[in-house]
Amino acid sequence: MTSVRVLATLLAAFIAALLSAVPGAAHQPTFSMLDVTLGPEGTEIAARLPVLALIHELDEIGGSPLPTGTTSADLASNPLDPEIAAALAALLKDRLVLTNGTQALAFNVREVTGGAEEVSLTALAPAATDELEGVADLFPSDPMHKAFLTVWRGDALAGQWALDTAGPTFALEAAERPVSEVVTEFVREGVRHIFIGPDHILFILALILLGGSLWAQVKIVTAFTLAHSVTLTLATLGVVTLPSRLVESVIALSIVVVGLHDLWRVRQGEREASPVPRRDPRPLFALGFGLIHGFGFATVLQELDLPREALAWALAAFNLGVELGQLVIVLAAAPLLWVLRRFAPPMAARATLSVLAGAIIVVGSLWFWERAVLGA
Repeated sequence: MTSVRVLATLLAAFIAALLSAVPGAAHQPTFSMLDVTLGPEGTEIAARLPVLALIHELDEIGGSPLPTGTTSADLASNPLDPEIAAALAALLKDRLVLTNGTQALAFNVREVTGGAEEVSLTALAPAATDELEGVADLFPSDPMHKAFLTVWRGDALAGQWALDTAGPTFALEAAERPVSEVVTEFVREGVRHIFIGPDHILFILALILLGGSLWAQVKIVTAFTLAHSVTLTLATLGVVTLPSRLVESVIALSIVVVGLHDLWRVRQGEREASPVPRRDPRPLFALGFGLIHGFGFATVLQELDLPREALAWALAAFNLGVELGQLVIVLAAAPLLWVLRRFAPPMAARATLSVLAGAIIVVGSLWFWERAVLGA
């Protein structure tokens, strides 16, 4: 394949990836929380449903049980309109199915409470004396939605699952869920969180765009890993919290800053032997902005009300999954960038890197405007 074809293929692949990450390509991922407490007198169910998911289903997907015209303000009012409260109760009863052995556990919704970000429902079902199975497909038309289900036996954690429309079922066969299953579940969630977060992907691509020696790449990846691991842990444990809007805005800003640095260094590289200077600031970018990205990674785990012993396993596994996802991105992009710099004519390589850096800046700027100014 000629160098022109190589350049065209690389440029098309990168621009396609960037365009798929432009705001509006997909709505914000949402998460529901389900707590099922098994007791000798009955089974208690507590559900928290995100207002964003309810409105998205009503306005964009259709098929919602909510009354037409329901707004987020309506869902935030208390007491809720009786028709809206009844629709929410019907949604939970229709989309959450619990089975005790071979018999379905019919439950009654006792209370529905509105909220600005989520609505809460409590319900009561008969006691479960056998193996507990179920289906939690709360928003079946939304593949971006996750339902985190926690089952308790009294005050003891019995099991935990992350469910979505592709995998909505669970089964509790033993008194406690094996640690290996918890680890597997959250490693998978960590990998998934990387790949549904285009802002994290774009930041990693911006960090490695200029290439450099193997040691330079190792320092960048290590700095980013250390930084986001620290804040992921602190945020999940509730030691440090930051407003979500601030975190998401700074994440977008980090993409713009690193993209501007990339573009400047490519321009400087036209007069120097390499676009990578002796004192490469990218590890510092990775370290500093990685601290903020860690708060973004913690969004999923912050929502889980876990005892610390269970949280430690979930946290470690989720972080490992994030690292695996990040490694896949680096291993996929770095060789392509190396081929570009090694085999393409210098002028064509610099032009391609300039276009990619410019695209990174544009997308990051759109995200920053959307999050910081529009508050989306």
